Amino acid sequence: MGRGTTVRLRFAAADALAVPLAAGTLLQPIVRQLRILLVDDDPMLIKSLRDILEQDGHVVTVAEGGQQGIEAFAAALAHGPPFSIVITDLGMPYVDGRKVAASIKAASARTPVIMLTGWGKRLLAENDIPAHVDRVLSKPPRLGELRAALAKLVPPADPADDLVESA
Repeated sequence: MGRGTTVRLRFAAADALAVPLAAGTLLQPIVRQLRILLVDDDPMLIKSLRDILEQDGHVVTVAEGGQQGIEAFAAALAHGPPFSIVITDLGMPYVDGRKVAASIKAASARTPVIMLTGWGKRLLAENDIPAHVDRVLSKPPRLGELRAALAKLVPPADPADDLVESA
């Protein structure tokens, strides 16, 4: 009794905006709560993306295919509240991501659309970004890239909006 070693380790809390992940990469801050429509036909990707986005505080609605996504977006526009952003897969049967993006922009030109695809690097390299798409991310997306895209494409909430909502 009374023998042994006591070790204490103290770490300073890191600033989320300044935590390097890799050379030249910083951890992206989480943006305000968004209403996100996630359109994909891959159940595994849907589950993982939904879990991550919900952990970041976002409200996620899933559409398991392009037609279902277009219908969900139209219903939200008609009955509110609308979606802040749409994330769609490119390659889906029947109604692909290009048609989803075109339908979203036809209904609401200001709603940002992120397209996920296994061909993301090739599309970017060939400068072949589909029309009506604001950002292309490779599938599966890296968390930092996804957060950066959300932060860039959806403007921060206007404090005046909070006053209107709470009135």
